[in-house]
Amino acid sequence: MTETATNEVRRVVDSRLREIQTRYNIAEISYRKANDDAMFPHVVFLFSNIVPLEHGRDDYTVDVHVFTRDDRSAWEIGDAVADLFAFWNAPQSAVLPTFYEANVFQVEDTDHDIAHVVVRITAQNYNSNAGGRLWQQ
Repeated sequence: MTETATNEVRRVVDSRLREIQTRYNIAEISYRKANDDAMFPHVVFLFSNIVPLEHGRDDYTVDVHVFTRDDRSAWEIGDAVADLFAFWNAPQSAVLPTFYEANVFQVEDTDHDIAHVVVRITAQNYNSNAGGRLWQQ
């Protein structure tokens, strides 16, 4: 089975987030949805927008949601996530993504005991020839 570029970029994002998991005692990092019994703090990331462009490039908007029980740790983890992805180039065998931290903001959660910070990251990805797309000349 051939992996899609989006799945490859998703693996890159997941791997990068795991670099801070121990330092901030993040209980869970998940794609799209946390487990119903997820402990705090936890991080959920998703692709909120994917725009395919010419020449084998896709532009991604990646939203990283940080959920904690207090504002201080939510912002601390959010800032660490922003630093991880700020102007980070992550070439892989099948994809060539470059990440740019766009903004960090707080979201009012329906459960007022939860602090919720979102880090919105933009990424530009070129698929290498190994990724199935050929470079146009």
